[in-house]
Amino acid sequence: MRTENELSGALRDAADRAPELDLLAGVGERRRQRTRRRAQLLAAAAVVAVVGTSTVVARGAFSSGGGEEAAATSTTTGPRPEKTITVTPRPQAQVKGMPVAKLWPQAVFQMPAKNADGWPYRPITGISATEVLLNAVSPVNKVGTIEVYDTKTGTSRVVTEVPRTPGLKEYFQAAASTDGRNVVWYSNARKNGIWIAELWWAPLSGGKAKLAVTLTGDAANVDAVGVDGQDIVWSTQKSGVYRVPFTGGTPERVRKGDGLHLISWPWAGDAGNVFSEPDRNQSKIVNLADGTVTKVVIKDKMKGLRCGPVWCTGRLGGTAFSQRIDGARIAMVPGFGFLGGPRPYPILDRFLRAGDAVYDLNAGNGASIERASVGTSSEPSTILYWDATKGKQPDKYWVLNLAAVPPAQ
Repeated sequence: MRTENELSGALRDAADRAPELDLLAGVGERRRQRTRRRAQLLAAAAVVAVVGTSTVVARGAFSSGGGEEAAATSTTTGPRPEKTITVTPRPQAQVKGMPVAKLWPQAVFQMPAKNADGWPYRPITGISATEVLLNAVSPVNKVGTIEVYDTKTGTSRVVTEVPRTPGLKEYFQAAASTDGRNVVWYSNARKNGIWIAELWWAPLSGGKAKLAVTLTGDAANVDAVGVDGQDIVWSTQKSGVYRVPFTGGTPERVRKGDGLHLISWPWAGDAGNVFSEPDRNQSKIVNLADGTVTKVVIKDKMKGLRCGPVWCTGRLGGTAFSQRIDGARIAMVPGFGFLGGPRPYPILDRFLRAGDAVYDLNAGNGASIERASVGTSSEPSTILYWDATKGKQPDKYWVLNLAAVPPAQ
């Protein structure tokens, strides 16, 4: 079993070891200058490989293909037929990345790195295009708060204090999630030598945090948490999705949730943490709200596939790639074999982060960013942030909130 601290450390190590990428369309060419690396877009779309054939076509960008969006989101309980992907060659184009503040100016802003009490902020995720969910923890007594920062007013407000149950040791507030009305989170700790997990919730409008359930044993190995109306939903490392009302009670299994791991409510898949299951492919995605199932098209030699309703990421021949869940629009990510953290699903089922770049898979463009930290949301966080002051203890963050990027045209 890995704790959240261990996973965070492993992720940092993976990021530090990851090779630098050339952001030109040329595959495998190393960056020659640091300034050049920051100014160029990683050509995730530079190579489109037709898996299972010997055809490789270089392209300048992902095509948008608006009609494919609806087709990819349809659900079925049976396997999809294999498709023959026909690609028309066209001249290779060099795609230079645009700095994120120029490409998505409405999604980039500065904010304080500490709250009013001087406690360091940990951004969680974007609630909306203008609000960011934050966690602040005192480095002295480990008391914490959950807050909301408003980019319109440049101010923050406290949602709730994060309680700590007496008698707990090795306490760690792990991931959180929100539906825009409530925030839920889970914390891990040891009590009398036994590993436990606590699931909490509070209204985003403000109010006292309430404990919904305490889990022990294998049930305490929570790997994701979410919100379904008046219920907290979660999955465990040994798979299976559960729910409990905000008011507490006995946890119940979610219908059709056996063997699944929560991605972002109501979506769940049948592959877990990529640190514990690095080569396992997700074979399906399930909408737990209505029970529909969509099969993932998996080609030979693909590994580590993790998919949302439309987009997937994985590894092919040791190199990262993206594709639609129906197997279309395969594109390699040169020089990278690992994307994201233990749950590397596409952000908002649209964005792909790799190294110093973020791609909009729907629009076929992307932006260069600083080497950034990721928000501590249970589902793929919309927040990437980095030090704006370049000091040992940052006073301000630059923040990219992908929830504020306009829809792809």
